Amino acid sequence: MDLPSGVTAAKRARDWLAVPLRDEIPGIADDALLCLSEVVTNAHRHTSTPEIRVLARITPAHVLVHVRDDRPDRLPRTREQEHDAERGRGLVLLDAYADAWGVFLLGARRRPTGKAVWFEIAVREGA
Repeated sequence: MDLPSGVTAAKRARDWLAVPLRDEIPGIADDALLCLSEVVTNAHRHTSTPEIRVLARITPAHVLVHVRDDRPDRLPRTREQEHDAERGRGLVLLDAYADAWGVFLLGARRRPTGKAVWFEIAVREGA
C-alpha cells in the first residue's frame, strides 16, 4: 500500500491490514496492528517523506511488515522517556510486541534512496 504521509497515515495503514490479519491470524492481529501504527507514525513524524509504502506478508506462521520512506538519514533510535511521556514510545512498543524488528537501507550502498523499518510477529501455539 502506498499512502501519503500525514496524520491519517497510521489509521489508513491499519484499516488496510486489519481484515486480512484478522481473517488469517486473528491471534496476533492486535499486536501487529499496534506495531504497524507505531512504525507508520514514526515515518510520518520523523521524516519529511511525502509517501509511505507498507508491504506485508501474512502466512500461517507469521506476519512480516515493511514500512518504507525516502529518508535513509533518519534512522530509528530509542530515547530515554519520562514514565508519563505521551510520545516517544513507538520503538519500546515494537520491542515489546514484535518478535524481531530492524531497519535496512534501500537503493545503492553508497547513495541510499530510502529505508525500510520492518517487524515480524510469529504465531504462537494456541493463538
